[in-house]
Amino acid sequence: MSSTLARKASGDNSNKAKPGLLKRVFQFLTHPPRKQVDNSLADIREGLGLELGGPEENAKGEDSSPVLHETTEISVVPTESMARLIFYAPDMDGQADPGEVVWIWAPADGPQQPPRERAIVVVGRNRNAILGLLISCNPAHRTDDDWIDIGSGSWDPRGRQSWVRLDRILEVSELGITRQGTVIPQGRFERIANRLRNDFGWL
Repeated sequence: MSSTLARKASGDNSNKAKPGLLKRVFQFLTHPPRKQVDNSLADIREGLGLELGGPEENAKGEDSSPVLHETTEISVVPTESMARLIFYAPDMDGQADPGEVVWIWAPADGPQQPPRERAIVVVGRNRNAILGLLISCNPAHRTDDDWIDIGSGSWDPRGRQSWVRLDRILEVSELGITRQGTVIPQGRFERIANRLRNDFGWL
């Protein structure tokens, strides 16, 4: 008891933070180590193993954000394996339907790269998942038969020409998408639909 009182009387500071510690903690919380987060989206190539060379920027035309996002759970399958009736029916008040453009967080092509946001056009549904086709602004797709030109649209505020990949379907949970009220014009959607009918057995 007497030793405890003696320590209190002498102003023992053993339980107090060391000088500068609080400042360092504050700096860590407000300016965490950037490490891999410092990679800009402009340096990330085609995600999902679809790179064809050349930079592939965020389909929404935005700069990189230091916020890390969880990768959306995605299944990538051959388009013919998901053949079904296709029709244009976007509905902004309900579930994501064919003709709507939505965004997902897709893995980058490098193991140390953070995921990045990619736009897809919805072409169907499967239970609680949506079926979509990847949208890209990479001009390398211009001469690739597996991609179709859809021009520019509100999915890319920079007004860049865009292409949609036809030979791979992305199956994504509805909970893993971001909706921005964006749709692809019906005429361009029908061009996609006709290619799916003619080349991949859709109806």
